[in-house]
Amino acid sequence: MPLTTLITAKEYLGLTGTGEDSLLNRLMDWATDFIHSYCGRIFPQGGYDEYTDGDGTETLLSHQFPILSVNSLEVDGVVKDSTSFVLYAPLGLLKLKSGVFPRGKKNVRLQYTAGYATIPKDIEQACIELVALRYYDRGKERLGVTSSEGTSFVSQLPQEIRQVLELYKRYGV
Repeated sequence: MPLTTLITAKEYLGLTGTGEDSLLNRLMDWATDFIHSYCGRIFPQGGYDEYTDGDGTETLLSHQFPILSVNSLEVDGVVKDSTSFVLYAPLGLLKLKSGVFPRGKKNVRLQYTAGYATIPKDIEQACIELVALRYYDRGKERLGVTSSEGTSFVSQLPQEIRQVLELYKRYGV
C-alpha cells in the first residue's frame, strides 16, 4: 500500500488527466519501498507473526511499531499472559515483569498488530517529494547514482527528506 494517494501526488505535481497515472503509481510504489527499506519498518497498519531469538535479556524489540495490540507472546512454546509483560507501544518494546527471554534460536514468537491507520503527514510528504524528484528527473542522473569515472552509488537523498526519515528509523533490531 503506497504511503500517499495518486490524487495527492498529482495535486502536488500540478497534473491533471490520467496520462501519467501508470508512471506515478510505479513511482509511489518505489518511493514507499524506499522509505520502508530506509527506515527498516512498514508504516501502514498490519498484522505480524515474528519469531525472534531470545537473547537473555528481559526486553524484546519488535520489528514493527507502534504496537497497537499484542495477540500472543510465546517463549519456548509457553504462552505468556498479558499481565506478565509491560508493553511500550510507541517503541515496539515488551519488557517481562519477571525473568528473561532465554537465549535460543527463534524461541520467542510474537503475534501483534502494529503501524499507523493514518500515515503520518511528514512521512506522506517525504513520499510525495521522492515521487516528484523521480518524476522531474526522468532521463537525468538518478537519485543515489553519480557518474564520474564509472558509476558509484552515493547518497543524494535531500536533507529535508533524510531528516524526516531519520525520525522514524528502526534501530536495534
